[in-house]
Amino acid sequence: MDKIKLTYFLTEYIHSSDDSDSSSWSDLSSVKSEFYEDDEEDRLFIPLMQYLIRIKRKRVDDYLHFVESWTDAEFKNRLILSRKTAYKLIDDLEKSGFIASHKFGLKPLEPKLCFYIFLSFIADTEPLTPLANRFDISISSTFRVLRRVVAWLLTKLDDAIKWPQDFNDVETICEQYHFKTGISNILGVIDCTHIKIEKPRNAREYCNPKGYFSIVLQATIDANLRFTNIYCGEPGSSNCSRVLRKSPLYQTATQNRDTLFPHNTFLVGHSGYPSLSWLVPPFRENKRLTSQQREFNSLHASARKLSDKAFNLLKTKFRRIKLFTVYRNIPFITDTIVAACILHNYCLDESCDPSEE
Repeated sequence: MDKIKLTYFLTEYIHSSDDSDSSSWSDLSSVKSEFYEDDEEDRLFIPLMQYLIRIKRKRVDDYLHFVESWTDAEFKNRLILSRKTAYKLIDDLEKSGFIASHKFGLKPLEPKLCFYIFLSFIADTEPLTPLANRFDISISSTFRVLRRVVAWLLTKLDDAIKWPQDFNDVETICEQYHFKTGISNILGVIDCTHIKIEKPRNAREYCNPKGYFSIVLQATIDANLRFTNIYCGEPGSSNCSRVLRKSPLYQTATQNRDTLFPHNTFLVGHSGYPSLSWLVPPFRENKRLTSQQREFNSLHASARKLSDKAFNLLKTKFRRIKLFTVYRNIPFITDTIVAACILHNYCLDESCDPSEE
């Protein structure tokens, strides 16, 4: 076996790391055997391989130690979540089975490292290459880690993003909205935001009225900026009314209003939404509006500002949501947006300050 082939293999091996694939280890053994048979005098390459592999593992371990050395403020500033929230989720991830625990001769990526990789990804808009280099794993392994962590987070959707059903929860939300807006019986604000993406194959469908390509995220928001319901994945050409009518929220509310909106509660939305028994848009602006109607519109607008604030918070904390570059897999983008919404609620639930930057 020539040195060029061995050097190529060594380079590829050092820059790859898979948490579940045993092929790299078996390939290393086969190369070792072949090399011994072909060239006795070059056995020095094998210790060099082993040495470089140890360096690779040390770099990953050093990064974990580096993260552990951060103060709580530094941890939250760099990884968005508080240390308490992150550790709780890491424990759950470790028990979930989404991250392989078998070794096959190689030390697998720890759930903690996998979660840090995902947080680094969702916190910024940088491409995968610098992210993979930072954690010293291959791009393919990085993407594999991201998909697994996202898939695991989606299993927490029903626990993290919940519609208020308990009477006390409904009453509390309505009281909070009344305190902030002066309008009674508001159970939430409904709104949509566009997530910018690269030009997809069916470009026309995803081109929104503002002229860029996007995916629509619909959400209902309570008075504390938490998401109580989300629907994501419709193409950017869809307006808010169309997205609403395709959402499970609309289907459930149409079939059984009292299930979602007890005691005459309702949502408020902008003028692009239809007027329904459970959804109240503002009065259409014209010269015939009464002073009371104009006052209602003013209070209505103050309530809708909470949805803007929630979406801005989501995109500020999880900058990946501002723009997906390179990635053209619509299901992966949609799932990642939902995962960010889940983390948004976890952050608020764990008493993270949503306004802290």
